[in-house]
Amino acid sequence: MGTYLALDMGAESGRLMAVEIGHSINTREIYRFATPVINDERGRRCWDFPKIMAEVITALKIAAPDGPYLSIAVDTWGLDFGLLDKDQKLIGLPVSHRDHRTDGYLKKAAAMVGKDRLHGDTGSQLLEVNSIYQLLAITEQTPDELVDAQYLLLMPDLVLHALTGVVGTEYTIASTTGLYDVPNNKWATKLADDLGIPTKLFGEVQDAGTIRGALTKELQELTGIGPIPCIATASHDTASAVVSTPFTAPGNAYISSGTWSLLGVELNNSVINDLTLKYRLTNEGGFGRNTRLLCNIAGLWLIQEVRRDLKLQGIDLTYAQLVALAEEQPDRWRTLIFVDDPVFIHAGEMIARIQKFAQKTGQPVPNTPGELAQCIFASLAFQYARIAKVLHECSGLPMPAIQIIGGGSQNALLSQLTADISGLEVIAGPIEATAMGNAIVQAIALGEIPSLEEGRKIVRASDLKIKSYLPDQDGEIRSEIVQLQIRYESLIN
Repeated sequence: MGTYLALDMGAESGRLMAVEIGHSINTREIYRFATPVINDERGRRCWDFPKIMAEVITALKIAAPDGPYLSIAVDTWGLDFGLLDKDQKLIGLPVSHRDHRTDGYLKKAAAMVGKDRLHGDTGSQLLEVNSIYQLLAITEQTPDELVDAQYLLLMPDLVLHALTGVVGTEYTIASTTGLYDVPNNKWATKLADDLGIPTKLFGEVQDAGTIRGALTKELQELTGIGPIPCIATASHDTASAVVSTPFTAPGNAYISSGTWSLLGVELNNSVINDLTLKYRLTNEGGFGRNTRLLCNIAGLWLIQEVRRDLKLQGIDLTYAQLVALAEEQPDRWRTLIFVDDPVFIHAGEMIARIQKFAQKTGQPVPNTPGELAQCIFASLAFQYARIAKVLHECSGLPMPAIQIIGGGSQNALLSQLTADISGLEVIAGPIEATAMGNAIVQAIALGEIPSLEEGRKIVRASDLKIKSYLPDQDGEIRSEIVQLQIRYESLIN
């Protein structure tokens, strides 16, 4: 059918992928770059957007000689955005959700409108880094940024605007803001008004698979890539990853495993109740305006930050080496942390914060790289199992297995721990689910693939080295895990 370009950007790194779709699907990495972070003049942790676009242009230049390509699309993490003025010029840099500006703003919003409305009006989880709390912080801290602001563009739409000059908002990424009423498919304007957030910023929301425009003539000439169509794919990276997930049975859960671990199920309708509020579940949009009921879990951010801390100490270890060191630990349950404790959200000094949590909860303090990695992977697995159980109850789905997709699916230790603790089969792969899903939506938009199910059939027909991990059914181990789950629950505030 042809080759598509998928610009897949994560909070740690971005890459341009060539995705060839025919009777099977194949991916090839063209260019990878670290996602650049910079402090702005206000001291805020920001995404260096000019540098991001310079890297994207470099990637397109490298890709050009191997064309032609049928189209290009962008997917990124959720939550973060840029503000544009009436001339569609960027006002400042997009601030990262890892910045401290939202500290305390969930509590402030709850005092203004109540937690029930924050969750009930949108179906979103109460996560302090959500766009809604970023915007509330702007209204109090830097209201000057809103004076000239006319458009709010989330990160994938901001990149598409830089590529095409066209303003637009795609459905799956809009649903991550905490300001989109997913059950009713509209912006939660009354909630925004009651919080003092200007609703003029929110544009019409387009379906995933909308052709946004063509690459600007300037970029065509600069990169040599030609007049390629630019498509608004399922532009939240998790939504793209779910598009290409080759579900082996109805009701399977998925974990899109990267900097964040997004654990969820695919549904036709939203679920909003006391359990979804209590366990911080969120209803986010999927391709075709279905619903992904999920929970945002801290994910591999923890090991990324530990690795960065170790490097500052002169200990430079790969992720594979950290996994191997964790596997060598004699006690795989030695130290556990509640991975979604707010103390672990921000960047810097992650090792110290893990050690402080261990000390506070009366556990052995992890000091070596192996002990730290053991603590993180075991704790993630307990949180995965905990949330999978809640999703099973909320959705009413059978959930015979958990399918881990994305980069984290390469971590055999974490997959086996998840199987053992949850008691469910864990199916790991495909690794490149996000780029493949990004391209499948492009192919559907161009009429090359008729449906989502046909796209998943192509994924199933491909040689993707998917692995299965079965839980240890030894009675003694199952009994031990029950006690460990009680211990894990005791760590949660």
